[in-house]
Amino acid sequence: MRKETDLAQVKCVIVDGPYSGGISDYIGDEIPEWVVALCEDGGDDIKTYNCASYESAMELGKLIAREMNVELVIEAMRA
Repeated sequence: MRKETDLAQVKCVIVDGPYSGGISDYIGDEIPEWVVALCEDGGDDIKTYNCASYESAMELGKLIAREMNVELVIEAMRA
């Protein structure tokens, strides 16, 4: 049975990255990815989303924070 996520515990949304998403087989370069994390009071992740670009991570983070009426913490940088 799938565990349901308790979104009522979310106190902030953190946008972070870039992290290594692996190595591209096509060009041999590292693929960056950004993480949007829904976090509780202690800073533990409740749910995370991986994004392929800085812009998409920022857009998703802002949307979730606005919809849930919680703080948005931006720790991400452009690649």
